[in-house]
Amino acid sequence: MQFGLFYEWPNPELRDWRVLFEEGVEQIQYSETLGFDYCLIAEHHFTNYGNSPAPLLQALYIGRRTRRIGIGTASVILPMWQPLRLAEEVAVLDNLLDGRFMCGVGRGYQPYEMAGFGADVGESRARFDETLDVLLKAWTSDESFTYQGEYVNIPNPVTVFPKPLQKPYPPLMITGSSVDSMRTAARYDMLPFTSSQMGLDGVRAQYGVLAHAHRELGKQVSDIRLGVQCITHVAPSDEEALEALKYARWQNRAQRGLNRQAVKSGRIEAIPYEGELDDEPFMDRLFFGSPETVVEKLKKFADAGATHVSNWMMFGGIEHEKLMRSIRLMGEEVIPALKDAGPSPLLAEQLLSEPLITNQELQAARLARSPRDMAT
Repeated sequence: MQFGLFYEWPNPELRDWRVLFEEGVEQIQYSETLGFDYCLIAEHHFTNYGNSPAPLLQALYIGRRTRRIGIGTASVILPMWQPLRLAEEVAVLDNLLDGRFMCGVGRGYQPYEMAGFGADVGESRARFDETLDVLLKAWTSDESFTYQGEYVNIPNPVTVFPKPLQKPYPPLMITGSSVDSMRTAARYDMLPFTSSQMGLDGVRAQYGVLAHAHRELGKQVSDIRLGVQCITHVAPSDEEALEALKYARWQNRAQRGLNRQAVKSGRIEAIPYEGELDDEPFMDRLFFGSPETVVEKLKKFADAGATHVSNWMMFGGIEHEKLMRSIRLMGEEVIPALKDAGPSPLLAEQLLSEPLITNQELQAARLARSPRDMAT
């Protein structure tokens, strides 16, 4: 199992951005010394839900402040980017980071953010597919090429330089929880990141979708990878971890407010909503607790198919000191206990003998939406 941190720099009180960002960088530097494998940077625009509007620039800065840890995006929202410009910037970034970059892509799920760039969620899947196609051509083609799509058009032959340092291009990841996302991951050998909010049955079913897709493509099923994003807070005791619940509440409510486009001058309306979970069921969807509690919960997800964990630890304005303590306990006690954890080699074969789940059935596994940063 590999472990990373996830960042989007939520800013409930509109603190000074440079101070907020530097706290995140310090946390990432500390995680590197403790054996974390990577950090992932989201892309968000125009609200205090997440102050992370320039993920590639932020990745470059973090790379200059670290030495070993992998640095990725989770994700760049392809429908909001000019494909050739993105291809060039990713290639430059991969070279400047000495091949430490991990290119996570997504199609986007927030109409409010996408509208600011003239993008439409209804067109996002087709734009995602065409943009990804252009990226791969740009990174691998030594000859000039053109492109004619429904949304992306490159009428004049172009060649993109430089090429990425990693060959044929940086490792690809995709954020999403749908059957289509899992199939896209299998087709392009991407590492898919889903949400722990899918629950154990949902994650296991997604692993099954990957197994079926790999077999249909004639690929091996023995080395399937599946990432899970978890809202995580580790404290000396379960009781102390519970003290951080209010910060997760803000993130959850802010995400709901963003869904409703309840935004005024960049501030999200983060208020209670109908059907909001009580503390006990809400905590059940979070990875909060003592190191022992978090280890046991993550073991169950490893058994269900998770091979990578993206820990969302900076949420809802939680204090820097509490977050640093959480990272320390994660690095010193949780990660060492789980380095050898992972799905059984027999899990894929077992799931191949079961019927393939439909997207409707898969999404029904999400009993209630909680804080997340996933496209569907």
